[in-house]
Amino acid sequence: MKPFKPESELTEVQNFYEQVINEIFSSNSEAIELLKTLSVINTEIETNIDLKSLKASYKVLNIEISFTQLLNTGLIKKKEGKEDIYEFSSPEIKDVLETLANEKNHDRAIKYYKNKKKKWKVNILDDIEFLYHKAKLKPSEEVVNEFLTIANNIEQFDFRHKRLIDVGQELFILEDKYKAPILIVLGNLLSVLGSSETAERIFLNALDIFKNLAKKYYKIYLPYIAATQKNLGTLYTDLKRFDEAEKVYSDALSSYKELERQYYDAHSPGFHFKEYGKIEKSYIDDLKAYNDILKRYYDIYIPEEPPITSEFGNVGIDLDLLEDIQDGTIDSIESYKTLAKMSYDMYLFDIAKTHSSLGLIYSELMRFEEAERMHLEALKLKRKVAEHYPDQVLPELVLTLIDLGDLYASLNKFDNAEPLFKEALEISLQLAEQNPEVYLYNVAIIQNSLGTIYTRLPKFEEAEKMYVDALKIFKIFAKEDPKTYKFNVIDVQNNLGYLFLNIRNFERAEYYLNKALKKDPANSEILYNIASLESLRNNHAMALEILAKIIALDKNYIERALQDTKFDGLKDLKEFKELTGE
Repeated sequence: MKPFKPESELTEVQNFYEQVINEIFSSNSEAIELLKTLSVINTEIETNIDLKSLKASYKVLNIEISFTQLLNTGLIKKKEGKEDIYEFSSPEIKDVLETLANEKNHDRAIKYYKNKKKKWKVNILDDIEFLYHKAKLKPSEEVVNEFLTIANNIEQFDFRHKRLIDVGQELFILEDKYKAPILIVLGNLLSVLGSSETAERIFLNALDIFKNLAKKYYKIYLPYIAATQKNLGTLYTDLKRFDEAEKVYSDALSSYKELERQYYDAHSPGFHFKEYGKIEKSYIDDLKAYNDILKRYYDIYIPEEPPITSEFGNVGIDLDLLEDIQDGTIDSIESYKTLAKMSYDMYLFDIAKTHSSLGLIYSELMRFEEAERMHLEALKLKRKVAEHYPDQVLPELVLTLIDLGDLYASLNKFDNAEPLFKEALEISLQLAEQNPEVYLYNVAIIQNSLGTIYTRLPKFEEAEKMYVDALKIFKIFAKEDPKTYKFNVIDVQNNLGYLFLNIRNFERAEYYLNKALKKDPANSEILYNIASLESLRNNHAMALEILAKIIALDKNYIERALQDTKFDGLKDLKEFKELTGE
């Protein structure tokens, strides 16, 4: 079999393979059908092709004979190190066969995954495959909803989930109101996979679709416009295209503020329904759409205990709303009130997160006053929403406290940074009590940052306590996973070394710096602090030798050494002047 170029000779190759396979299995048509069915099963998943699941779903008399024949031809082989798991011997054969598969083969694949789910534990990759074959057979609104639900349940997209792209492409034949949300998922996935240009085109396409839909159903689709703008902003930030990120985040903020303006009266906790008659009917129509959307993600926004209610005063019910409740579109007036309040707070929360994103962008653009203003606004809004939704909003509130604290620290406003980091630590400690696996690491990160703030204030006793507490936590994590967490341990040990340098406790400074250096011998920051230590001990030759190594790697250390009082004992020496170009 000669090599070929699929893009130019694909049809010829497909015909050739089909001819050869038909000749091989001329006496067993069932084997050809089985082969086509196997070709649509994703063998990249570790537990595919599972023979027991296949037998349970493929109800023909000669399944054993056909499968054995496939093995004997060498088209199928056993997966190495697996029991009753098989794969194609050549991916090219599988790819060509997949183009010959029909609806019957995809229907059998659906049955295969149903049986496989009974045997193996629940696996999101199998769920995606199941959905792919459903989409191949009959793209529908139901499949779109399943697609969006699966995507929403994936905490972190990665290469394993790329099959979602194939599912999305099968659903593109549906109308725009289904197509646009699919594009958002695919854009997020492609940006994670590194296909930034394609992701950008997809997000812009989705944005155009939502804007066109919003011309007719403005209030329903304005949230989607804002969310898509936020996704674009995140992509531009990752690509360090900060000017474009600022523009698109500003657009998102305008969209969210428009939502707030449109819905404030009807959704505000302080609203009284004495003016209910003035509320346009489209408000109820929009709420129906939100009800459908939010039910899918109900547990994300509404904690189970205790149930959240809001006082709307005496609610006047008109006939339209009564019909909505009676036909089940809105479950009850309590459900109506909860959804209304939830929608309002959700917009506020999205506004807050967009302010935070803009704050980070302005910091990157060195526009610090605007960055501060954005972070302060985000802080105010997140505190407000956190009163009603602490489980959902407190982790986000911590991020804003840290972002604003980092901004103040970078501007040497350590007195302003201190209370922000203290509040972030207090909240994180509460979160870690409930869920240490998720939040204990964050506690240590904040303690390390707060230690640095205290060192610069200077509040050395408080700094030492923070660093020691952080070190204890990082060592726990590093014991379980040294490769991931050892650099956290090194960072804190270096910070402790620097702290003791400042209070001239050379013995303890040396202890921590040497521990850090042993784990990371090429770390310039640790070496710089050791050079500082040797300079303060009047070990001039050693200090100059280490400093020379650092400067050879990074010339930025020249200016730092010239301004550092710890090197005052060296600055009159000829060797130091030659080293720093003075």
